[in-house]
Amino acid sequence: MPRAYFADYEAYEDGHAVAWGQAVLTCAAHDDADEVIARLRQQAADRQGVPRAAIRLRSVCRL
Repeated sequence: MPRAYFADYEAYEDGHAVAWGQAVLTCAAHDDADEVIARLRQQAADRQGVPRAAIRLRSVCRL
C-alpha cells in the first residue's frame, strides 16, 4: 500500500529564507526515510528553482 507524506519547507539564499511552501509525496511503503526526505527536498527545490541543498524541511508528516 502506498504511503503519503506532507512537508512544510523553507528555501534559503545567502543564509536568509527567501521562499516557503508545502510539498506532498506518495511513494511505496518500502521506500526508506532517506529517500523520502531527498525526494521531498528535490520536489521543493524544483518548485522554487533553487538547489536541493537550499531547502530546509521544517516538518514532515506521514498522512
